[in-house]
Amino acid sequence: MRLTFKITLLFIGGICLIMAWQGYSRIDRESGLFEAQMRRDHYALGQPLAVMVGYAREEFGEDFALELVERSNQASERLRVRWVWAQRGTLERLRPEAPLELNGLLEQGRAVSWIDRDQVEAGRLYTYVPVVVEGGRIGAVELSESFEREQAYVRASKWRIMWTTLLMLLMAAGLATVTGLLFIARPVDRLVARARAIGQGDLKSPLVLEGHGELSVLAREMNLMSGQLAEASEKLEDETAARIAALQQLRHVDRLKTVGTLAAGLAHELGTPLNVISMRSAMIEDGEVEGDEVTRNARIISEQTERITRIIRQLMDFARVRHLSKTRLEVGPVVEQAIELIRPLAEKAQVQMALQAEAQAFASDVDADQLTQVLTNLLVNALHACRGQGGGEVRVDLGAVRRRHPELEDAPERDFVRVEVSDDGVGMSPEALEQIFEPFFTTKAVGEGSGLGLSVSYGIVREHGGWIEVTSIEGQGSTFGVYLPIEERE
Repeated sequence: MRLTFKITLLFIGGICLIMAWQGYSRIDRESGLFEAQMRRDHYALGQPLAVMVGYAREEFGEDFALELVERSNQASERLRVRWVWAQRGTLERLRPEAPLELNGLLEQGRAVSWIDRDQVEAGRLYTYVPVVVEGGRIGAVELSESFEREQAYVRASKWRIMWTTLLMLLMAAGLATVTGLLFIARPVDRLVARARAIGQGDLKSPLVLEGHGELSVLAREMNLMSGQLAEASEKLEDETAARIAALQQLRHVDRLKTVGTLAAGLAHELGTPLNVISMRSAMIEDGEVEGDEVTRNARIISEQTERITRIIRQLMDFARVRHLSKTRLEVGPVVEQAIELIRPLAEKAQVQMALQAEAQAFASDVDADQLTQVLTNLLVNALHACRGQGGGEVRVDLGAVRRRHPELEDAPERDFVRVEVSDDGVGMSPEALEQIFEPFFTTKAVGEGSGLGLSVSYGIVREHGGWIEVTSIEGQGSTFGVYLPIEERE
C-alpha cells in the first residue's frame, strides 16, 4: 500500500508541475495578447481622433478642439482621453503621465505607448498620438486604459486552471489508487505473505500471479527458489538425520565400551553379595539354622539379591540407547551417581576417589543419562591415567563460576556449573592437548582406547550449551572441566 501511495504522490506531483507550467505559460501568453490588443485599439482610436483634433484646432479654435477631446473622454467608460503638451514647463493638468524620456519620440511625430505598473489599481496603458499645431508646437492625444479587465480575465483563468487541476488530481489519484491496488499493492502483499511463509518453513505452497509483468516473473522466480530450498532442506534433513544416527551410534559404541570397562570392576562388586547368598543358602539347605535364623538368613539373601539387581540395573540403564531429553535438575546427584558407577573400578585399580562439592545446589537443563556418560568417560580416563602410577587419586570438584562462553562471540557473562575431574597421573604433552577432542585420537596403547570418548563427550556438552576445558602438565596430571549453564530451579 505504501508503494501505491508513493506512485499516487508521484502522479499528483507530475500533474501539478505540468498544470502549473501550462497555466503560467497560458496566462503569460494571454496577458501579452491582451496588452497587444489594447495597444491596437488605442492606435485605431487615437490616430483618427488626433487628426480630428488637429483639424478642429485649425478650423474652430483650441476650445472647440479641447471640447471634442472631452466629449470623446465622456463617451467611453473604460477609456480615458485627454489633451496633453509634450514640451516641458506645461501646466500640470496638461502634462502627460508618461516619463519625460518619451517626449523626444513625440517631438519626432511618433506615437508611443507606456505601461504604468506602479499604481495601486491594476495598472494602466498609456498611448500618445502626436498632433502638430500652429507654431510647430507638439501636442498629443493621451488615451489610457486600466488593466482591470485583464486582471479579471487572469483571475478567472487562474480559477479555471485551479479547478481543472483539482479535477485532474482527483481523477489521477483515484485512477492511480485503483491501478496501484489491482496491479501493485495486492500482488506485492501476496509476494510479502509468500516470503514470510517461506521464512517460516512453508516451501510447498506455490504463488500464482497471472500475467507476464515483472511481479509475475518475480512470483515464478520465488516459486522456483522455494522449490530449490525445499529440495535443499530435504537433503539437509536426510543428511542431518544420518549424521545424528551416526553420532548416536558412536555414542552408543562409546557407552558400550565404557560398560565393558565397568564390567571388569563390577565382577568384584558382585562377587561379595554372591558369596553371601551362596553361603546363607547352603546353611539353610543343610539345616544348620532353624527358626528365626532361617528368617534372618533369608532376609540377608533378599538384601544381597536386591543389591545385585540394583548394580545390574544401573549398568543396563547406562548401556541402553536413549535420545536427548533435557530436564531441569540438580547436577550434584548426577555427579554422585557417576562416581558410584566408577567406584568398583577405582577400588580394583587401587585409586582413591574424592568428591568436593559446594553446599549450594546447582540446577541445569540436562539429559541425566548423557551427562552421566560424559562424567563416567572422564572418570575412566582419569583412572587409566593413574593406573600406571601404582595408585593415585581422582578428585571431582563441583562448584559455580561466572564467565563468558568462550565459543560464542559477544556472549554476555552468566553463571555456569563447573564439574572438574582431576588426576595425578601421567598428564599429556602440548601436542596431544591440541588434538584431544578429535575423533579417533587417543594417547592409550593400541587396543585400550577407540579415541571416541572425549569427542563424543564434547559433542554432548555442546548440545547442552556448555563446553569442556582441559589443562594438563606432562608427568603431573590433567584436569577436565565441564561447564553447563545454571538455570533457576523450578
